[in-house]
Amino acid sequence: MEEGSLSGMSSGASTPEPQAPFTPKFNVRLGDRVTKDGDCVKFTLHVSQNGLTVQVLEREYEDFEYLDHCMTTSQPSHGLIIPPLPQRSAVDPYNAEIQSKRLMGKGSKTLIADEFHKDSHQLQKYLELLLSHPVLGKNEKLHDFLTLKDAPPRTKVKKGLISRLSDSLDARKSSYPDSEEFFQKERDWVTKYQPAIANASDAFNKITFAQLRIGHQLEQIVTALKLSNCPNDVVHNKQFNIINCLFHECMDSIKNETEEKANKEDIMLGTVQMLWNHYIQAESAMLLDRTCLMVDYQSCNRALDKAKPNRKEAAEKAKKEAEVAFEECSDAARQEIKHFQRQRVQEMQDSVEQYAAYQLTSARTTLNTLSQALNQIKAINL
Repeated sequence: MEEGSLSGMSSGASTPEPQAPFTPKFNVRLGDRVTKDGDCVKFTLHVSQNGLTVQVLEREYEDFEYLDHCMTTSQPSHGLIIPPLPQRSAVDPYNAEIQSKRLMGKGSKTLIADEFHKDSHQLQKYLELLLSHPVLGKNEKLHDFLTLKDAPPRTKVKKGLISRLSDSLDARKSSYPDSEEFFQKERDWVTKYQPAIANASDAFNKITFAQLRIGHQLEQIVTALKLSNCPNDVVHNKQFNIINCLFHECMDSIKNETEEKANKEDIMLGTVQMLWNHYIQAESAMLLDRTCLMVDYQSCNRALDKAKPNRKEAAEKAKKEAEVAFEECSDAARQEIKHFQRQRVQEMQDSVEQYAAYQLTSARTTLNTLSQALNQIKAINL
């Protein structure tokens, strides 16, 4: 291949025909039972097959971390977008206090309770994404994770200096122009979309945290109102106490509704935005991996053109291996991206629709609570 033809290089393999929809071998549900012993948090998994429960397991977050490591490193082929593992919540008192002050304000002495329901929801989604993937869903490590009573032995994985240097060199290749328009457009889109979804996720989290702070302030108002009762020795005091009681009960209901609203909205839209924020990063990593294969393929072509007769055979072999790896990655990546984008758009759309409908429902609930309290107070005055 001539030097000038490298920029127009594309994978020679044809895109495979769409396969029949993949059916997950297992279904998994994370139960409400979550146990905590110091820094160790155990989640209960209900694994079923054909509608029948086959296993009830306990797994620690570190088990999920090791599963994620295995799914990332044990795949024989390039071009896959690996579903991202949710971040671990703060479980020790020190980090929980830091997180609470960050969310509730530096002056707040309130500690946010453990959000195990949120962690369970995110980990269940993570497993569902793995199980529904036509390649990852067949992985033996995933099968062992869901079928063995005791979690598979995990080893501590450390990134060495050579690995970090390699990642740094690979990252520099992200600026190389792609040889195919489809992938170049996807790379351009990821570059623009990734900061946009990250900003949207951060902005939504600020709304959720603001609602939690409002709930905390309402709790303080309720406490103050309860302490402001007067002795029932005169008619006016008695009437004031009745009105005060109705008012603080109303505020207490609004507080509970506000906190419930924040939690439901976080699950409904916040976790979805966070998921796709991390998922976009996974796609970006896959595209970088393919770019590295493309650069290697180009380098092998140049080396073959310049190879001396006694090294021609070795250069031809290296070029062929690089070509096969690049073409296989491109075919897999093309299918992954199409599936990824369909799933992303559908889930984001469903989430936004649910969020919008819930806004109307919660607003009506709050209006009804305030209206009832107002009517009761007016009746007393009459």
